[in-house]
Amino acid sequence: MSSTRLSSANKPLLQGLPPILPDGKIKALILGSFPSIASLKAQQYYAHPQNHFWRVLEHCRIIESATADYATRVAQVQAAGLAIWDLYKEVTRQGSGDDQIRNEVTNDIEALWQERGPFPILLNGRRQREWKLHFEYLDAKTIPLPSTSPRPLHWNTVESRLVAIKEWRDALERSQRAASD
Repeated sequence: MSSTRLSSANKPLLQGLPPILPDGKIKALILGSFPSIASLKAQQYYAHPQNHFWRVLEHCRIIESATADYATRVAQVQAAGLAIWDLYKEVTRQGSGDDQIRNEVTNDIEALWQERGPFPILLNGRRQREWKLHFEYLDAKTIPLPSTSPRPLHWNTVESRLVAIKEWRDALERSQRAASD
């Protein structure tokens, strides 16, 4: 018998991934929306080969190689003091598009903030509207950043990729410096 829960619309409720957390101080939380089908299948954040996330972290010198095995990349993210999580822990969705997310249940970001904060929250995909809808009351500094998903146009040209990577690099460097102060 399947343990899959169904939403009120009789669609399966998809379960997200647990957070990646550093052992020590969280210098920044990188917050996505919800894992893609490829990520859920692999049980790895940003597993779709066309997602730019790991390449961006390589360009920002957070990880050594975007092609290293997942455990190595995760260890390097943790060593940098970064956390990775998603806004939603449970959704119904057709495909992988954020525009198809329904019946969402948020992760307990407030508990993480109270236990390990303060830290800036880097919103992968500029999820400012969704953040405010669920967590506006948290006194967290949010930094909206370009989505690393392959869908947005800012990954289509070298120039637009460089601009997007610079936004990520600047935000990560500011987070690292602020945590050191």
